[in-house]
Amino acid sequence: MTEPLVIFDLDDTLIDYAQAADRALASFAHQRGLGESGVQFLRDVNAGTLTVHEAWQLIGEHFLLPESADELARSVAATLPDHAVAFEGAVEGLNSLREAGWRTALLSNGSPSVQLTKVRATGMEELFDAVLICDPGGTRKPDPTVFEDIAVRAGGGLRNSWMVGDSLTSDIGGGQAAGLTTLWISHGRILPDHGPQPDHVVSNISAAFQILLKEGPTS
Repeated sequence: MTEPLVIFDLDDTLIDYAQAADRALASFAHQRGLGESGVQFLRDVNAGTLTVHEAWQLIGEHFLLPESADELARSVAATLPDHAVAFEGAVEGLNSLREAGWRTALLSNGSPSVQLTKVRATGMEELFDAVLICDPGGTRKPDPTVFEDIAVRAGGGLRNSWMVGDSLTSDIGGGQAAGLTTLWISHGRILPDHGPQPDHVVSNISAAFQILLKEGPTS
């Protein structure tokens, strides 16, 4: 019998995107010698209601930086993958699943080079039986075919498979269309009455691992 498979999304599922962005801002401030007050200024501006361009224009003017707003924004965005950090318990949870006999896979939309950099930065590159990054120019979640593709790459089919993610449309809707048991990571959000309805709802990735280890594969 083929071992059960669980497919994970990456950003805001296994990786704390907000924390990575904050680390990138702090690194930028320290490289420019802006000090701790500068770090806080960057955080405050980026947490406001300004657009990305408006925020970096304000930052550039405040610190008299020579680059344009777009150049500043791009420079920080380019470093964000290197600052990726896994949610607490993510690496340990993946190891526990594999020790319990699960196959694990990663399915993410985005730039392959960017997403794979995040995986390496968090030390998770050896914790998946298969990885599929869906480039913006190709077929992507929630298309059911990408779920079928990753299952084959992981050494089996979609029978007894789960999908874990934070996006109701891409992860839950796509997973359901492919016939998977779905587990939605809400991060405290309320599940809407309309749209995809996941089989399980948890607030964080640690709780997701608890369900997977307790309930096991569907039959």
